[in-house]
Amino acid sequence: MTQPLDLSSTFVHISNGGDTELVKLTASFWRGNSSVKRYDRLVGTFDFKSSKDLHSTMQEMHPEADELLYVVSGAIDVILEEGDAERTVTLDAGQATVVPRGVWHRLVMRQQGKLLFINSRTGMQSRKASNKPVQPMRASGRAADR
Repeated sequence: MTQPLDLSSTFVHISNGGDTELVKLTASFWRGNSSVKRYDRLVGTFDFKSSKDLHSTMQEMHPEADELLYVVSGAIDVILEEGDAERTVTLDAGQATVVPRGVWHRLVMRQQGKLLFINSRTGMQSRKASNKPVQPMRASGRAADR
């Protein structure tokens, strides 16, 4: 499998045993119905031009593993549901955060760019985002100045 890859059109599945498999992206990949294969760890990138590209109105949750989000370019807010409120982690180009397993979250674009992710799609769930109070935070964990 030693070849150049475009991680925006071909994701890489890394099994729990360490083997890799190329996953060509198709429209059905994103539908997420129960008959679709789930992946232990998936690595990929995608460009975002609007918050719509980042599931800003839908929350998702990965119960089997943490998710790593790395902003290659641009800027996003990672909105984490924490009890009765939401907390915002602000990420700029070159910054990353880890979303802990089981935490509902959504992404909101602040500046167009590219995102790299590593997550597990096994048991992944999604739902419409709730409107809870938001507490902004920087990637460092300190309160943001807003």
